[in-house]
Formats: sequence, C-alpha cells, structure tokens
Amino acid sequence: MRAREWAIAGAFREPEAYDIPDLPLWRVHRNECGGLAFADGDDEPFIAADHPVRVRR
Repeated sequence: MRAREWAIAGAFREPEAYDIPDLPLWRVHRNECGGLAFADGDDEPFIAADHPVRVRR
C-alpha cells in the first residue's frame, strides 16, 4: 500500500501534506553473477534475487 501512497503523493509533489513518510533510502548490491539485493542502511538485505529478469507491466 505504501507504494501506491508514494506514487500519488509524488504526482502532487507534496507527500508531507498527505502525511506520507519519505521514501526510505535503500542500498542496492549487484554481484558478479547478476544477482540483485536491496537493503535498508547497513542491515541485511530484505529482498534478493539470484537471477532477476525484466518484466513488462
């Protein structure tokens, strides 16, 4: 649900006016085999993919 709130607030350029928190800063890591991982700060990754693929939405 947060993604939808951030998208709406981003379209109006004032997320604070809608009591929507700032988007967290994520650390992105790619390994030599093409794997991808996202982490919040210096914590362990909260999501990772060994073989990510592009999708069309």
